[in-house]
Amino acid sequence: YEGNDFFSNEKADVIVCDGFVGNVLLKEAEAFYTMVRKRKIKDEFFERFNFENYGGTPVLGVNSNIVIGHGISNDIAIKNMILYTKGVINAKLTDRIKEAFK
Repeated sequence: YEGNDFFSNEKADVIVCDGFVGNVLLKEAEAFYTMVRKRKIKDEFFERFNFENYGGTPVLGVNSNIVIGHGISNDIAIKNMILYTKGVINAKLTDRIKEAFK
């Protein structure tokens, strides 16, 4: 897997990396989205890079349900993070991950 494969799902559906690399990839995706938005390009594909749509992402590998938000989160992102967290809890994500590794 190479860095230029990041925006393609042809080689992987999930990328596992350390926090530093993950943060660099995340910031790159956000910068890409900002550039597309400034150019007024309308394409549903690019909305997956809008952090406001998700609000946060689960922290995996811990013994609880934790969702971390973006440092620049606004009211829209926070609302969506709360809704996403509710979904994570209702789906019993942490329990399902524990069960999968037994």
